[in-house]
Amino acid sequence: MIVGRDPSVLDEAAVARAAIESDAENFSDGLVAPAFWFAVAGLLAYKAFNTADLMIGHKSPRYRAFGEAAARLDDLANYLPARLAGLLIVLAAPPSAEVPRVLPFTL
Repeated sequence: MIVGRDPSVLDEAAVARAAIESDAENFSDGLVAPAFWFAVAGLLAYKAFNTADLMIGHKSPRYRAFGEAAARLDDLANYLPARLAGLLIVLAAPPSAEVPRVLPFTL
């Protein structure tokens, strides 16, 4: 129920990947990006982009021109915060013998 894909066509591993992807996106969009933009330029500017994308970012005949602009602006505003969120997730993951460390250096 939390993924944007039809789970009936996914195997168990694909459902798990989709759920993790959804959690990572929510972490970035809901926590990291607002905190990042609050620290950089104030929260209001980011929330305006994000809210416009949520309200009219989907493609509908009525809002096509505005929706595409809002979606692209939101994508641009989330570029750096998404990478920061990815780095935070990698740093928070415990080292495991099964999963190699992604970073090429030791912290």
